Amino acid sequence: HKGAEEAALAGLLHDLGKYGDLFQARLRGEAQGLDHWSQGAWIALTEHRAIAAALSIQGHHIGLQAANKDALLRMNPQSLTQNHPLRLALSDPDLIRLNQRAGADGLLFQTPAQTLLAHQNGMAQAIAAMLDVRMLFSCLVDADYLDTEAHFEGDRCGKHYRRPGQTLRAQEALNAVLAHIQRIQVQGNAIGPVATVRENLLAACLTSASEPIGHYTLTAPTGSGKTLAMLAFALAHAAKHGLKRIILAVPYLTIIEQTACIYRSIFNAHPQFGEGYVLEHHSMAGVGKEPHSQDNEGKDNEPSHVERQRRLLAQNWDAPIVITTNVQLLESLFSNRPGACRKLHNLMESVILFDEAQSLPQSLAVPTLAALSHLTATYRSSVIFATATQPAFDTLD
Repeated sequence: HKGAEEAALAGLLHDLGKYGDLFQARLRGEAQGLDHWSQGAWIALTEHRAIAAALSIQGHHIGLQAANKDALLRMNPQSLTQNHPLRLALSDPDLIRLNQRAGADGLLFQTPAQTLLAHQNGMAQAIAAMLDVRMLFSCLVDADYLDTEAHFEGDRCGKHYRRPGQTLRAQEALNAVLAHIQRIQVQGNAIGPVATVRENLLAACLTSASEPIGHYTLTAPTGSGKTLAMLAFALAHAAKHGLKRIILAVPYLTIIEQTACIYRSIFNAHPQFGEGYVLEHHSMAGVGKEPHSQDNEGKDNEPSHVERQRRLLAQNWDAPIVITTNVQLLESLFSNRPGACRKLHNLMESVILFDEAQSLPQSLAVPTLAALSHLTATYRSSVIFATATQPAFDTLD
């Protein structure tokens, strides 16, 4: 990917200021209130012309900032030494010394052959550039958080990284879903025309799944089996194109809980999937579960092992199937906060389902669709709008 070299540069430069003597004093508890990121950001900007890397380096502690000329110039360590906007002191203003110390450790800072940001004209191009920067920012922030977590979980032998979430295994998951649908059909809870509609909808979804990565609509009435049909589409589509994750965004918590219950009933029964295959991420996930968990070791108000694992995976959506809210997804696309953007890179190579798509706020429709279009065109993700009342998105530019 064209951003890979720039992301690597950002990873190497993001904490360059920790080579400063003052930061070493901070580790000994002898100093505080230090800026250790601006030096790396300024080197990325001035020596490597990597604007996205510079913004990401600057933003991994203070949030993603503006990309206009004045804001970029304010990264200059010379100006920060005199008047830091956060009233911090630079860990070391001497960039030559920091570079020499990094070089002594074998760190080589290579200028990317191609950078993410160039001159943009028009809103669509501006949103595409915005998403590219946030994608690099997301990769940097998540890697930084995971490394810090591994440090504090480590021991004398070194860092202990968390166990990653499960992989999708789309074809196996699709087989489980189709077997579940067949059991429902045998039980005969739908007869006559309703059963026919459900069969036709599932067949149409499975047929469409072989189509290329892109944008899709699924328009089906309530009771037509849309919840399972769109999951079957997503899994078949992921199997066809080697996609890594399925993300379902829903506007209402009641629908989320109902859908999550259905999906978990399919996968939790299979030992090859089990707990953690379906991840809920919303404001009510896990609420009220911790104090009474069997894994809680009798401690009040402490989360169970399962709930702790869910919270860790929810931080960066490290799960095969994620069920979340529109708010969480939109925040990932447009927020400038490290925590909210951290999971954005896991939208790459995914199937993203918007259920009840007509609930997308009208004022956000155009920028959201522009961002999703760029996600599809550049990052190999398919987007599906599912609803009984499809909005007229196709009339927009």
